[in-house]
Amino acid sequence: MSAVLNIVLVEDHDALREVMVEVLSAKGHHVTGLDCAEALDDQFSRGPIDLLVADLNLPGEDGFSLVKRVRQAQPLIGIIMVTARHEVTDKVTGYSMGADIYLSKPVAPDELTAAVSSIARRLSAQTSHTSSQETLSLRLDTRKLMLSGPLGEASVTDTESVILTALARAPSQRLEIWQILEMLGINMDTYNKSTFEVRIARLRKKILQVGGDKSSLRVVRMSGYQLCTPLQAY
Repeated sequence: MSAVLNIVLVEDHDALREVMVEVLSAKGHHVTGLDCAEALDDQFSRGPIDLLVADLNLPGEDGFSLVKRVRQAQPLIGIIMVTARHEVTDKVTGYSMGADIYLSKPVAPDELTAAVSSIARRLSAQTSHTSSQETLSLRLDTRKLMLSGPLGEASVTDTESVILTALARAPSQRLEIWQILEMLGINMDTYNKSTFEVRIARLRKKILQVGGDKSSLRVVRMSGYQLCTPLQAY
């Protein structure tokens, strides 16, 4: 069986959304169904997401825009776009925006689950590669909200869990500030820099508490933050 994924499905057609959630849940995945792109911002703040399944024609922000900003904020997340548009130009646009797989409606349940399994294998391979290259020193249980290391454990908040998970999965374990704010649903133009830095300082203190060193969470000048210690989020 493929890995169990945390999946968010954005589809405004109620009946179709319910069927797709049921199909994927039956395969053992943890699936949340949403009816619009705007509802996704709150979902990111509640915990890590492995896979986004998004319809193209959504009320408000459309699927192309949604996929583009999610891919920019979380480069390693899996993304499947599902749409009734069959034109090659639409498919090309979908892939260029960041979709891993583009499925045309109507989508058979077997095709959907096969696409999800393909994404699961890719995500599993990424984790295995990291594990084989490095000895993992820190572990984050995203369900129990518990960070553990050589010196013990520390509880973390939902927000801290999101930040750590995103950093652990990002290329070079590095994210720009706007990417972190995007995942937390915070507007870059109105966020309070001091409050955000206090939040990071508290997180750094917890990393030290469980056995990380002072450079484990490093400020990248005029850019963002980098996690400089191996961490496994599960």
